[in-house]
Amino acid sequence: MSASITAPRRRVLAVAGTIAAVLALGGLTACGADEPKTEKAGSAAKGGGSGEEKEAAEESGALAPGDTAAYDDLKATVTEATPYAIDEMVDVPAGHKPYEVTVALENVGDEKFDATMTLLLARAGQEGNEAEEIFDGEVGGGFAGNILPGKKGSQRFAFFVPEGAKNLDVEVVLQGFDFEKEPATWSLPL
Repeated sequence: MSASITAPRRRVLAVAGTIAAVLALGGLTACGADEPKTEKAGSAAKGGGSGEEKEAAEESGALAPGDTAAYDDLKATVTEATPYAIDEMVDVPAGHKPYEVTVALENVGDEKFDATMTLLLARAGQEGNEAEEIFDGEVGGGFAGNILPGKKGSQRFAFFVPEGAKNLDVEVVLQGFDFEKEPATWSLPL
């Protein structure tokens, strides 16, 4: 008899848990994420690619190399993608080339920023294939520690990009799973 009572109770608990999770996520999204403002790179900044590629990036809402995503308390900038001289001990997947970018974070707020939860996601080419991050002792692993108010931190990242791809889209997710800041995406011509 206890088995028949336990099964309905489990279902009720499962449904209640699901409802609570949905309400919690709905509450987080209702608060609204911090949308970045775009600060265009100065004329001295480098930017590869043709004018058509840059226009296409701007139309898609992506930032160009050297542009800055400015939040209330933090600024993020991604450089242009350049070929990366990979460690000879790392196997390059067939049909791919390594490219690197540098991500700079500037804390313009009043509190320290935990940079360890900053994530980078990359996609390449027209199909938007995921670009695998390279870990070779020189790059990879991400940011470490805190960035104090008024200070900057930068980190190099490298990715395997399919040969023939004309762009690398890099998305920077600040504070990982905090849901406070809307991710910013750069479209980098190759």
